[in-house]
Amino acid sequence: MNDGMNTSSIQRNTLIAVALLTLWKMYFAATLQLHPDEAYYWMWSRHLDWGYFDHAPLIAYLIRLTTLFSQQELWVRFGGILGTLLCSGLAWRLSLQLYDDKKVAFASVIILNVMPLQLAGSIVITPDTPLFIFTGLSIYLFWQIVETRSKYYWYLLGISFGLTLLSKYTAVLLPISFFLFMIFSDERRWLKTIHPYAAFLLSLLFFLPVVYWNSEHHWASFLYQTHHGFDSRHHPFHNILEYVGGQMGIASPLIWAPGIYASVLYLFRKDKKGLFLSLTSLPIILFFAFSSIQRTAEANWSGNAYFSFSILTAYYLQSGGAGKKRLFTIAVIFSLLLNMIVLLHARFNIIPLASFSKNAAQADATNWFYGWKELAEEIEKDPSVKFAMTETNQVGAEISYYTKERIFVCIDYLRTPHNQYNYWPFPDALRSQNGVDVYKLGAETPPYDKYFVSTGTTSTFTAWRNGVPIRTFNIVHGQGYKYPVAPDR
Repeated sequence: MNDGMNTSSIQRNTLIAVALLTLWKMYFAATLQLHPDEAYYWMWSRHLDWGYFDHAPLIAYLIRLTTLFSQQELWVRFGGILGTLLCSGLAWRLSLQLYDDKKVAFASVIILNVMPLQLAGSIVITPDTPLFIFTGLSIYLFWQIVETRSKYYWYLLGISFGLTLLSKYTAVLLPISFFLFMIFSDERRWLKTIHPYAAFLLSLLFFLPVVYWNSEHHWASFLYQTHHGFDSRHHPFHNILEYVGGQMGIASPLIWAPGIYASVLYLFRKDKKGLFLSLTSLPIILFFAFSSIQRTAEANWSGNAYFSFSILTAYYLQSGGAGKKRLFTIAVIFSLLLNMIVLLHARFNIIPLASFSKNAAQADATNWFYGWKELAEEIEKDPSVKFAMTETNQVGAEISYYTKERIFVCIDYLRTPHNQYNYWPFPDALRSQNGVDVYKLGAETPPYDKYFVSTGTTSTFTAWRNGVPIRTFNIVHGQGYKYPVAPDR
């Protein structure tokens, strides 16, 4: 009876913890201005297509779905919140299937929810959001194949992995993990059947629209991603150290260290379940560590490794003695405190950086959540302005979002690296209207004679946060747009 009450309380406590964390994240998702990257992906959702220059298209579809009835920041980010809830449910069910222990299931869900990767992913929506969701679903479905030996789960997996591919190109690493597991376990018997191959072909059908878009645009996205990340900036050893530091940052160091140890440990143990979790996480982390020899991989690139990682870490810490369980408690508390400090600082500026150094206050990464609404309001003070030109796609997207698209935004195609704006042509109906060029103070002065038929006044706008100037823009007014259409129209 006591055991029953204990397991019942574990399930209840898990639900309460997830609910409280979800409400916590919803508050920040609703009150912080959009990060420039979020605004850019929101712009994609306003221009639905089969593909985009920077990434696969599912992030645009997800944002479009969650903003059907409201464009407020919370709804732009709502897919991340729903995704974390779905992944929490999958982690609970999968860990129970694997270990039949609600304490392990509880620990898996808690680790998943307190990792900075997931807390940030619920508040800042990026292509990593749907990638993590469908990676988790694919891993869950693969284990159903192992558990039930039913061939039908292969085709559900094919659909799920197809959606994973539509999320981000790095999803291609997941079937390699599945293949390695089959090779090194008795599941290799499936390789003698048609089902894995048919499932993989099914997943490719979901990806065909992306291939079509690339074929219509000179394979731009594929070429960009192929070359992206291979320009060496530092010594390889420095790159790898930077990458490892990034991994500790997104997983929390007290979670990452025992998790990596457990991942390596279960590669060499005769434990099929541990091997499965290890091979669906560690190879992805190691792949980007290896790629960091050329250029440091961004911390989030390996993000889809951390679904299995959280379960394996939970099992390793919960199946040990009192010392490991104490480490679990300390790791969760540390991660929660770290995340609370960062989020509270992002919202309320609780760390007095300006009292130590003005430069530190200006370099604060959470400044990206401030100043964009005010910039849009400054531009809209002149009601005759109908278009704005910017030197970056992110600034342009912020102006579009916070003017509610009342002002059309384009980029300086000659001065800005290739991005999705290159595929959105300037409306001919606005060519005779008034507009502005918005560029950051200190940047090279744009050649206005190439932009406008005639130029007018120039002003500056400074975004402030708690008395500290965080960025300043020049705003040049002009009449008549004579710049060429987007080069890839």
